[in-house]
Amino acid sequence: MTEPTASIFEEPKHVAVLRRLRLIKPAHRAQAFRRVLIAMAFAWVPLAVLCAMQAFVSGHQELLHAFFTDVAVHARFLLAVPILILSEYIILPRLDLTAQHFLTSKIIDDADRQRFDDAVASTRRLSLGVWPSATMTFIVYAFVITIVLTVHQDALPIWHYAAASTHRSLAGWWHMVISLPLLLGLLLSWVWRVGVWTRFLHQVSHMGLHLVASHPDKAGGLLFVAFSPRMFTPLALAIGIITAGTFANEVIHFGWNPMDHPATPIATAIMVVVIFLVPPLVFGRMLLMAWRRGIFEYGALASRLGTQFENKWLGPDRVVDPESLEKPDFSSTTDLYGVTANVYSMRPILFDPRAALSLAVAALLPFAPIWLSVIPAKVILSQLLKMVI
Repeated sequence: MTEPTASIFEEPKHVAVLRRLRLIKPAHRAQAFRRVLIAMAFAWVPLAVLCAMQAFVSGHQELLHAFFTDVAVHARFLLAVPILILSEYIILPRLDLTAQHFLTSKIIDDADRQRFDDAVASTRRLSLGVWPSATMTFIVYAFVITIVLTVHQDALPIWHYAAASTHRSLAGWWHMVISLPLLLGLLLSWVWRVGVWTRFLHQVSHMGLHLVASHPDKAGGLLFVAFSPRMFTPLALAIGIITAGTFANEVIHFGWNPMDHPATPIATAIMVVVIFLVPPLVFGRMLLMAWRRGIFEYGALASRLGTQFENKWLGPDRVVDPESLEKPDFSSTTDLYGVTANVYSMRPILFDPRAALSLAVAALLPFAPIWLSVIPAKVILSQLLKMVI
């Protein structure tokens, strides 16, 4: 019997390169924060420096003002990028534990142990190997080139262009060549990981699974999979920050009233919830089969025991006294009916409402400062006082 792979996700290739260059240390926590600092140094710092240089040389201070009032660029590279990087050290180990719990909980049939190990190895190869990384790099830069060739100058911040010119500034080129691809690469890598995770769960769902219809979790023993979307809450927050940053620019620079444009935050929350709640749904077919089998088997057993119980204790000449209630017949019947009730209340869909709520709240949280900015402080204080008093 082969041992399970330590991790179902391979280390990103660029992380291995940074380690070889001795830019990051092998230590888990030190590596995470060093990567965050490197990403910010490459994505945000050059933009600020180049904008400052351009404003100084040209004498147009409005370029520097435009950069520092561009909420979207700061939200992306000072908040979203660090969260996307740190999420690798928060989410991936938890997904590994979820995958290994299929073995520790004995849900996987021994005959399918090799298929499970093969699925783990396949997932690791697909996670962020050479070919997925190269393909995503191609997609990212193809998208960036499309933006450069098709997006009109008026749709971009003015710091993207040299003063009184249609030529892209150095800061604009750095944003297009370095900063934006970094953000898009991190986002696309997470989209890919979620897809690979869904594929892994789909493979597992077609193996021999010991699903217990009477399990107290009312999910056949798979409730731990339904909890897995909660792990993606940091990603939901990062996506919300990216969207809210762009939304904030519209409010600040174009005078939008955020209360008049609820579609953006609502659509963001719905998109995030749908993306991260889909993977556990692949077990729906197996759970439905287990529920139907349990209904028939436990229902028949409960009926037989109930018939025997009634014939013994509900006859016309049978007297039930306090001593009768101490007989094991009553407790065994109650216990069986409790177990059978678990079967009938089993959920054939792995859906966790709290996971959906946490994802939606995380996606909407970055919009809160925007909404609060248009609500008078007196109104907020009065409402808080009403809640307290």
